[in-house]
Amino acid sequence: MRRLRPVLLVSLALLSLLLLAGAVQPKPVRSGGGNPGPTEITELEDIIEALDESIKNSRRTIDRLAAQIDSTEKQIEQIEREIVAAGERLSTSNRLFGRRVRSAYMNGGIAYLEILLSADNFGDLIVRSAYLKRILERDTRLITSIKDERELIEKRREAAEEQGRKLAGLMEQARAEHGTMLAQRREKEKLLQETVEKTAGYEPVYGVVLDNSGPARPQAGLTEASVVYEFEVEGRVTRYLALFSVFPVKVGPIRSARTHSIQLALENRVHYIYASGSKDVRETIAATPGFKNTNALFGGSAAFHRSSDRKAPHNLYVNLARLGKESPSSIILIRPAFLEREGQPGSTVSLEYNSFTKIKYSYRPGTRDYLRYLNGQVHRDAAGKEVTARNIIIQYAPHYIDPQGRPTPNLIGSGKIDFYSMGQHFTGTWRKDSAASPTRFHYSDGQPIEMVYGRTWIQIVRGR
Repeated sequence: MRRLRPVLLVSLALLSLLLLAGAVQPKPVRSGGGNPGPTEITELEDIIEALDESIKNSRRTIDRLAAQIDSTEKQIEQIEREIVAAGERLSTSNRLFGRRVRSAYMNGGIAYLEILLSADNFGDLIVRSAYLKRILERDTRLITSIKDERELIEKRREAAEEQGRKLAGLMEQARAEHGTMLAQRREKEKLLQETVEKTAGYEPVYGVVLDNSGPARPQAGLTEASVVYEFEVEGRVTRYLALFSVFPVKVGPIRSARTHSIQLALENRVHYIYASGSKDVRETIAATPGFKNTNALFGGSAAFHRSSDRKAPHNLYVNLARLGKESPSSIILIRPAFLEREGQPGSTVSLEYNSFTKIKYSYRPGTRDYLRYLNGQVHRDAAGKEVTARNIIIQYAPHYIDPQGRPTPNLIGSGKIDFYSMGQHFTGTWRKDSAASPTRFHYSDGQPIEMVYGRTWIQIVRGR
């Protein structure tokens, strides 16, 4: 994942997505907004792929026309050289014939018969006859040559005109094909810009601890989170830390803080919202410099409220659009539309935290995402929206029992992961060097994982 300010968006779009030109302007976050639908982006990707093929075909057509134009130009040049050579031969023949005509005129137009009759004897007659024959043959050849050269010049001129018309037609085809290719490129650029906008999201600014016990389900706002962590607490019950870049009007139920959820909020640089916690956890929060947080039980804001349709402690909610603790982020995160490599088939993911938290993800090729199931049923939020993921990371971490008897994953260190995306499965590793440092995910060969756009679920489970 890359972080950048809006002024750098053009450069990244040009480099990572090969845009031909243009810039993507960040759009303001609106209350209740969500991630773009996978179907919409899938359609854009398919159209871009078709345009790419069409552009390649146009490029091949233009190359073929360019070769034909080059060949035709060479033919025209050869014809022009032939016309020049034929003209020179015709000019020579005309000069020779002109001399013959002038010679005959200057000699008074003596007839060939007079030459023969003026012979002194038979031998002289034979000589004169042979001489006259050669003259006549030469004159005939000269006249024929003039005629042939004129016909050749005329034919070559016609050929040149025909090749010229062919050349004009080829050039017109090339111009039309080039115009088509430019139009396709502009359309591709436009779609790429739209894809960049849709595969880009603003950096999350809030992190809310959500209850995941039976009475807390279904949760509000869960499908509008950019990233969701699921982790174990006491009794092997799980909770979520949901990160939000958009500001839903209802998120919850909110539950208490834990050491590991604090670390996750720290590394993501979000404003941490929680419903109090044990003394040691509160002391950890107070002792963490620069850690932005709000205790929902003592938030002193009308943005927090308890719902009357549930019993405490499973009914505390926050209106992020009204809270006013943070403004929408100006930092844009752009992720690729496709994975950089191919893994093993990974269309189904299953894991179990306890008997009432059995999770399954099922890949949907049509939308290129995973539909989440909880205890055998499609997982939905309080609004009835399906919970989906584009990226799933199962992070294996050692767990220990803290002084209060709570199971706690140790997120500082390293371990193994399973990574699922685009219907593929990869194995790899994770590493986190300190409480505030980011968790780095890598493929098994050590190369960093760059997850595709869309919602990411990170399942923290006991190490294996």
